Amino acid sequence: MVNRKRAYLRIIVRKDTDMEQKYERLTRAGVTMSAVSAAVATWLTVKPRTRGLTVNMLGYGVKIIGGALSPVIAVMGFLGAVVSRRAGKDVFAFLGGLGALLATRYVHRVSADHDREQLSEAAPAYATPVLRHRWHLGQVTQQPEPRFVRDVVYATVPGERDGQMRELLCDLWVPSGAVKQSGLGVIYVHGGAWQSFDKDVATRAFFRHLTAQGHVAVDVAYRLAHETDMAGMVGDVKRAIAWLKANAHYLGVDPGGIVISGGSAGGHLALVAAYTPNNADFDPPETHVADTSVRGVFAYYPVADLRTLTDFWSQQAMHPLMHAVGRSMGYFTKEGYLRWNELVQRLFGGSPEEVGDLLLAYSPVAHVSKHCPPTLILQGQHDHVVPVGDVRALARSLVDAGCDAEIVEFPQVEHAFDLFARQVSPPAQSALYDVDRFLARLVPGS
Repeated sequence: MVNRKRAYLRIIVRKDTDMEQKYERLTRAGVTMSAVSAAVATWLTVKPRTRGLTVNMLGYGVKIIGGALSPVIAVMGFLGAVVSRRAGKDVFAFLGGLGALLATRYVHRVSADHDREQLSEAAPAYATPVLRHRWHLGQVTQQPEPRFVRDVVYATVPGERDGQMRELLCDLWVPSGAVKQSGLGVIYVHGGAWQSFDKDVATRAFFRHLTAQGHVAVDVAYRLAHETDMAGMVGDVKRAIAWLKANAHYLGVDPGGIVISGGSAGGHLALVAAYTPNNADFDPPETHVADTSVRGVFAYYPVADLRTLTDFWSQQAMHPLMHAVGRSMGYFTKEGYLRWNELVQRLFGGSPEEVGDLLLAYSPVAHVSKHCPPTLILQGQHDHVVPVGDVRALARSLVDAGCDAEIVEFPQVEHAFDLFARQVSPPAQSALYDVDRFLARLVPGS
């Protein structure tokens, strides 16, 4: 009888101990969620410095990931606050509440409607119902699987460094047969400071969305700084335009419905190509018989004026860890990531002071006039890679010239905000909403 009582007591003690351990683990989880939520959400409010890139790159990663996952950060903060409060951890309850508040505020700010008359009138009749919302889960909803064709040759050019013939490749994204095609063909030019990255890097969700809207997407790989100069890069983009127009019939694209786009350095190239149609100074010789004009252009955080980068990028360099990761993934060449002065030497054949006229000639701001096609620019206000003031100045000059142009600025948002967790990221989804409505106005016959 005594043994039974002792066994019963041991069971009770063990259960109490298990309950205490579970309670302690729950409390630690709540405290951790509160602290992480408060730290990340607070960092989202901080505008980074353009100097001191070693420290800044660490903060940049937190800002990009935290912004994309801000709804999760808000929920974490709320749960952490509730658990911490019940555990008597008032300080962490406050931190969790602060994190939830700041993250929710971030989602609201980047998703809020803006006074954009042109975009607000352009509800696309062909688009999916998710466009009713400013921030939507466009990639989470079920979409018809597009036809994806890799490594299509769009041009063959002689190598400038070795003389060998070089095939320029692109990936094609064509809408499923279940989707009515819009007639638009969207060419995308990747970023990477004109010296790194490639097609098909963190963009598949974007192209799947475009094809679900009925657009054909062409993901272009162009020659980088270790292969050609800036004129060669612009020429490659022009070759892509000419190729798509020549093959538009086979892809279900209207030849007059070519739209060009890009991000960062790719946005710069897209704007220069769009603003210099049928210009012998920029078109490669083989495209002189083709029409290199486009129906419209949209750019994510583009470089608007190359001249200001001499000062803006003078103290910036790739963080060693990022450099090592990039090289291991094949995105950077063996010679490494070039600083701005070295890059200018490679792209223009001289120092920034010696080639000032060329820096201007290859800047979008130099080619603003009434002939410019409809333009949409998507820009984060906390961008530490691209001078935001230059982008705003470009948008103002376009409007002053009588162009159909719009800039959408996203508060607290960094460079490359659309390339991480695009399916759920509030800034990426909010920008996608604007892109959809912009493209809707360009659909042939609309």
